[in-house]
Amino acid sequence: SPEELVRLVRVGSGELVDFERDATLHGLIERQVARTPDAPAVVFGETALTYRQLDTRANQLAWRLRSLGVGPEVKVALCLERSVEALVALLAVLKAGGAFVPMDPGAPPARRDFVLKDSGAAVLVTTEAACGDWSPYGVHEVWLDVEQTGLGALSHEPLPVLTGPEHLAYVLYTSGSTGKPKGVMVQHRTILNMHRAFIRAFYAGQPRGQRVSVNAPLYFDAVMDRVVQLIDGHCLHIVPDALRVDPEAMLAWLEQHRIDSFDCTPAQLKPLLAAGMLERDWVPPLVMMGGDALDAESWRKLAATDRTRVFNGYGPTECTVCTAGVTIQGSLRAEPFIGRPVANLNAYVLDSRQRLVPFGTPGELCFSGESVTRGYLGRPDLTAERFVPDPFSAEPGARLYRTGDKGRWRPDGTLEFMGRLDFQVKLRGYRIELGEVEATLRTHAGVSDALALVREDVPGDARLVAYVVTDGDTEGLREHLRRHLPEYMVPSAFVTLPALPLTPNGKVDRKALPS
Repeated sequence: SPEELVRLVRVGSGELVDFERDATLHGLIERQVARTPDAPAVVFGETALTYRQLDTRANQLAWRLRSLGVGPEVKVALCLERSVEALVALLAVLKAGGAFVPMDPGAPPARRDFVLKDSGAAVLVTTEAACGDWSPYGVHEVWLDVEQTGLGALSHEPLPVLTGPEHLAYVLYTSGSTGKPKGVMVQHRTILNMHRAFIRAFYAGQPRGQRVSVNAPLYFDAVMDRVVQLIDGHCLHIVPDALRVDPEAMLAWLEQHRIDSFDCTPAQLKPLLAAGMLERDWVPPLVMMGGDALDAESWRKLAATDRTRVFNGYGPTECTVCTAGVTIQGSLRAEPFIGRPVANLNAYVLDSRQRLVPFGTPGELCFSGESVTRGYLGRPDLTAERFVPDPFSAEPGARLYRTGDKGRWRPDGTLEFMGRLDFQVKLRGYRIELGEVEATLRTHAGVSDALALVREDVPGDARLVAYVVTDGDTEGLREHLRRHLPEYMVPSAFVTLPALPLTPNGKVDRKALPS
């Protein structure tokens, strides 16, 4: 009915709030440097930098990058392990006017080569430890460890400002269905809207000087929720890699550093809860969680506790980290849901013809508003397919992003996530296009057909499984995948079959696959 259509549009409209739409990320961080130059900005192990020291080192590296031609829309690849240097480099790229392209130093050389070439990066910033035996080509290289003395001698004066809010800040590569990852182009403006939206939804009232963890990898978009905390004078504490897979050690670290705001995925949070997180002497008062769906048992624990507030955030990279969310504490719902759209975002549940579907009816989750990014780098076809004109907006040029996720509106006006419409999945916080895994498997000479899926034969134990029609050994397949894909996209189990089972209409019968 017309009345329900009006209600659907109204319930899907996030709060309208002002944000600094004419600013840049690094410009606002520089403003905070002027306010609290001697306050701690970043800590990792025994290394700590004040805001002034962070700014000085970033300026010096930015002058080096500027000398190599870095400016607006120029991409700079960052292949760095988690460290203070990685944050310095990220900030330096922005100060130089460029856009950073984070790379996983643990990814296979072939994948790093692809990202470097596809992004058109003009410069690579790295270290010997991060680069390993990889030999990048075709770009200027800045080796932070080798050039440490020379960089320290450069000017630490601010650089002339070349960028504005619509310039690129970063390009982040996500899994692609054709077997090739795709780069999402993110502008400064959308990041600053995300920052304001998170404050309205979750961080409101937090005093300056909070101790904020950086648990997410640099090449994972959730890290930007951490970086923007520098705008507000907080101190970033980088989580050592070894702790990320050791719940007891992680809890001890959180307590030792009295972390006020912790970031994690549901897959990381569940073992922390099992290890007694909520019974510890110190529990981070705030937990920002996202990247995957939380199980119902953990949801109920978090809803009932008064020791911490957990924000369950949902959002694709294409909409700058988060589009909807809910604070779990006090939730009367026993099952997980993703809440309401954040500030300056609009949420829609649409059918295949981009029409609003009634409350309770599943459809595709779509979003429009200030956090929608520019699109895919060098992929105008895919950009046009996923970023479409917003039929519900009167604003000229307004666009809507089609997530490919299935969801529905609950009667109370909150969103429920119901999985993927296609074969893209999230596992342990990483977005995986199953088609990319399958396409890479099929490039092996011994594989005639392949299929990948996530199985949860034991509740809470989701695993990526590959079904292959092959005349060879699966160990060789594992090594083949590791040469082309990051470790999180390599299946934990391989099942060999004489042929993939088919339905009567000739499609692969996924239900007939063995466990």
